[in-house]
Amino acid sequence: MPSTFRLFPVGTKPSHAAGTAAVTFLAWFVLLVMLVMLVMAVPAQAAEPRADRAAAPAAGRQAEQEHDFLRITRDSARKPLALETAIATYVETPQAAAAAGRAEPLTVDLIGAVHLGSRQYYDTLDRLFADYDAVLYELVAPDNARVPKPGRKPSGAIGNAQQGLTKMLGLEFQLDQIDYTAKNFVHADLSPKEFDAAMAKRGESWWSMFSRVMRESTARADRAGKQPGGDVGFSDIFGILFGNNRELRLRRLMAEQFTDMEVLTAAFGGEEGSSLITDRNAAALEVLTEQIAKGRTKIAIFYGAAHMDDFDQKLRRDFQLQPRETVWLEAWDLRDPAERN
Repeated sequence: MPSTFRLFPVGTKPSHAAGTAAVTFLAWFVLLVMLVMLVMAVPAQAAEPRADRAAAPAAGRQAEQEHDFLRITRDSARKPLALETAIATYVETPQAAAAAGRAEPLTVDLIGAVHLGSRQYYDTLDRLFADYDAVLYELVAPDNARVPKPGRKPSGAIGNAQQGLTKMLGLEFQLDQIDYTAKNFVHADLSPKEFDAAMAKRGESWWSMFSRVMRESTARADRAGKQPGGDVGFSDIFGILFGNNRELRLRRLMAEQFTDMEVLTAAFGGEEGSSLITDRNAAALEVLTEQIAKGRTKIAIFYGAAHMDDFDQKLRRDFQLQPRETVWLEAWDLRDPAERN
């Protein structure tokens, strides 16, 4: 998370106490962004009846052994080029398929997402989705619902935050770009009532969940003997506020923080779990079981990247699936236009 900072009059110096004070607004802002961009997609308003669409051609794939779900690619000088998300493929053995009476092995792809990205990123995902028997998607909304049409005013704190971030980062909002009317799209999340009930059962609130992230971030920084996000300096903050290419600078700052997923997984995963990840993932895996029972053999789970570590463990343990290959998609362009050849 970003280091603390304070503006001081010319000719004065910040004290050590001020430099190590409680994490400031920018640090908590980054934590909030992590929640709304890696964990939860929220519709602009109430869901509407589903519609149909024709399937689009599928894109090719490239085999690659990776186990992360979010990464930054860099050039030879270690400058960031892109924030990328993973499509990780899990398969069962031919023997397990035969024992289950399937003519071909079951394949499940975990498609980790950031809820804000480039238009090209979402166009690529739309093309890839057409190749699946079923795409299980996250959205805290009633069953058999689809995302409202783009351009409508968002509702709720999370929805407003996601929409506002599109302008700050120069990106597109996932729910405005992905075609959720596809015939193979299957809702695989809690309804609003179920999510509220899960939070109440655990004694959670939005503030308590946000506080968990803050505590975990601070604790990890203390264990490392540094301030949260100590690699972020005053010059970075000044550049974001007053410099050129503010969108690019902010994207780079956010991308660097997002690739450290341990804060979110530690706060919301583990044995204790959370309604935000554990309970919603459990609902998705119930739908996965139903789709397998219906004879679907090529299935995608399309969820925020912070959900993927839990999905990975449960696909291995509960479904006896093993990772086979990973494909990476560019979600954010982090290249400096002035440095392009």
